[in-house]
Amino acid sequence: MHLRPWLFLFAAVTVEVIGVTIMKWVADSGGWSALLFMYAMIGLSFFFLATAMKSLPIASAYATWETLGLIAITFIGYHYFREEVGTLKLLGMSVLIAGVVLVNLSAKPAQE
Repeated sequence: MHLRPWLFLFAAVTVEVIGVTIMKWVADSGGWSALLFMYAMIGLSFFFLATAMKSLPIASAYATWETLGLIAITFIGYHYFREEVGTLKLLGMSVLIAGVVLVNLSAKPAQE
């Protein structure tokens, strides 16, 4: 297993989470500069995701990207925007985590 594609994937998650957090802030009170920054972060996220997919299977990369992003955004929503995290939401995230683990266990490296 090569570490580099996973670093690109984690970078994709990080900048996606920044972009989505800015999106929430822009929806509440932001201006044009925040909107442009949000688009830049989301675009950069897709660049990093595409780079990771050169070596990782698409299912593994995408499922991991979305699930880690969802978990991070849920935490940010709870902590900074006072959004609720109920039992069903936690159950749903648990099922997603289990799914990502199963997808990654069954994955073979992507063809370069």
